[in-house]
Amino acid sequence: MGLEMKVRRAVLKELARSYQRGSNREKGLVLKELAALAGYNLCYASWLLGNCGRKVILRGKRGSRWCLLVRQGK
Repeated sequence: MGLEMKVRRAVLKELARSYQRGSNREKGLVLKELAALAGYNLCYASWLLGNCGRKVILRGKRGSRWCLLVRQGK
């Protein structure tokens, strides 16, 4: 089974800094590490790492908007 959500957030917080500041090669290694540890899809893991700590506005098909904060672990 996968990790608990608190552990996933802690791992995400640690890896997000190195992902956001790293080169393409480093990003690939960090991405594969997070996907293996947390069991995330590569596409979702890259989105989480790239948007960690940022405010993201998502839009629905009919123009409705949702605002969410991709939080870093506490």
